[in-house]
Amino acid sequence: MQVAISNLITPGNAATGIDQLCAINGISLVIASKIYRFCVPNIGAAVDRHTSYFFNSLSVRGQGTPTHFQREWANGAHTSSRLATYNPAGYASNRAQYFQEYLPLLAAISNSLNNATSQYRCAASGVYRNWFPTDVEMAAYYYWARYGVR
Repeated sequence: MQVAISNLITPGNAATGIDQLCAINGISLVIASKIYRFCVPNIGAAVDRHTSYFFNSLSVRGQGTPTHFQREWANGAHTSSRLATYNPAGYASNRAQYFQEYLPLLAAISNSLNNATSQYRCAASGVYRNWFPTDVEMAAYYYWARYGVR
């Protein structure tokens, strides 16, 4: 795990770090991305059920849906789903989405908000702050967890 985290914080090695974390029993892309978020919050962001539903349903003007995270049905009854990280094809697809679509989209949204001087007020400190990708992710998570279709 120490080597994986070292790769997460080394520029250009994040994908290797994610793969190394996901090779550890009990750590999936969801948990690995949360670790990445905490190690490098100005770049990293977590992806899970709520954020994947939110961004899979988001429509970017002139571009369509920005992400296409795949899910596996956990119980066969289609009443709950998880990101498809339990088989090699699902993991590879979602890992590619994570680095090629999701993280760049969050960076673009946070940069756009910062360029428009649309700061947010930190709930803990009350201080107004610039947006990081992880802040956009957390806002999307909150929105979908509260208002999204289940």
